[in-house]
Amino acid sequence: MSPRSERFTLLIAVLAGAAFVASLTQTLVVPVLPTAPAELGVTGAQASWLVTVTIIAGAVANPLLGRLGDLFDRRKILLLAIGAFVVGSLVVASGDGIVMLLVGRGLQGISVAAIPLGISVLASVVPPQGRAHGIAVVSAMMGVGGAVGLPLAGVISEAWGFPGLFWFATAIGAMVFAAVWVVVPPLPPAAARGGIDLPGAVLLVVGLTALFLAISQAQGWGVAALGVLAAAGVTFILFGLVERRSRQPIVDLRLARTRSVLVTNVAGVLTGFAMFVGVLGPITVAQMPTGVGFGLTVAVAGLCMLPGGVLMAVLAPVAARLIARVGARASLLVAGVVILAGFGFRFVFDAELWQLIIATTIIFGGAAVAYAVMPALILGAAPARQVGEASGLNALARNVGSALASATFGALSSGSAPTADGIGSLFALGAVAAGLLLVTTVLLPRLPGNTLDHGARH
Repeated sequence: MSPRSERFTLLIAVLAGAAFVASLTQTLVVPVLPTAPAELGVTGAQASWLVTVTIIAGAVANPLLGRLGDLFDRRKILLLAIGAFVVGSLVVASGDGIVMLLVGRGLQGISVAAIPLGISVLASVVPPQGRAHGIAVVSAMMGVGGAVGLPLAGVISEAWGFPGLFWFATAIGAMVFAAVWVVVPPLPPAAARGGIDLPGAVLLVVGLTALFLAISQAQGWGVAALGVLAAAGVTFILFGLVERRSRQPIVDLRLARTRSVLVTNVAGVLTGFAMFVGVLGPITVAQMPTGVGFGLTVAVAGLCMLPGGVLMAVLAPVAARLIARVGARASLLVAGVVILAGFGFRFVFDAELWQLIIATTIIFGGAAVAYAVMPALILGAAPARQVGEASGLNALARNVGSALASATFGALSSGSAPTADGIGSLFALGAVAAGLLLVTTVLLPRLPGNTLDHGARH
């Protein structure tokens, strides 16, 4: 291997590490949510926001930091995203009270933007022949980090408690920050200078918060939840009007309406939903009392997710070769079939723990391929000057899907404890999302001359 190839391999590894750290934010506390209320002295509803706040922060940070990356040095913005993870981890580890914990988790959520930022760095630095492999590896880390984070969180929280979990996250984040500082080169701006759409960012936060509140609190709030849902709808309409008039919108609606981008982002929402159902459902069933679930401890339940995480890591390079052989569109179709097969296996075989693990592993495998394919589709559809923005928009779509799954999980739970019927309905909705992913993939356009569809453009 030549020195130049080694340098690019190291760069891909560092960016994959940044994506791995960023992906920990969503699932880091999932295994400990059942015990968090008692340990932290909060209600179950308050504890659930330890997940939701990171998703909302990430949903806004993705397009916002993607835009900043296009306007300025993407390396600096990537460091900003990883730095937010480190600071947020410190706040949670040393904080006292639910407000400080939510502030820290919100800061951690900003780091999710490291994934599209890393992809845009690869698109700028790595030669075309190595770009597809690098993008596939970095993209897959969104799922790998989440899957590996589940067993890690379970084991560490049992050994060192809730604060120990975030002291560990602080150390990992600091190491990745140092690696990015040393390895990633400075990059020139990819777009002309311009402003930042702060009104759009505020409206996006308000709209998403209202939407997720309405879904998660549907049972408890009744008619009031419908009012909050209506407020979310009005906010999104205002958001659309602001974005249409903004010179530098946080979400470029013209880019978002491009058929390839739009359909791929719909697929992102569906994949994010199915994947997070594949996380929340199994790990909850594993910890539910014997007779309804399997009565496992937090650590053991997390370890049941490890095979899926390992498979995701293995499939990252395989996905790149699959894209090169059959094209990105066909690869996404394969991913949808695999995810649907995982849910189908769960419905047919649900009596034994090993059956739950196999179903979860199949779902994770399909999601790994989907996560690797979608950024390649986005990069093929977006202009070079909007690579970071388009990648951030796609990551936003996946985060929205994950947040919808989390909110739906809350809505299907009875009080603070999930029920067998609720989990069954959650799995059914995951299967529906996988089926809709297949339909959506068929709608992806075949663009004549688009070499990405033949696996070669990037």
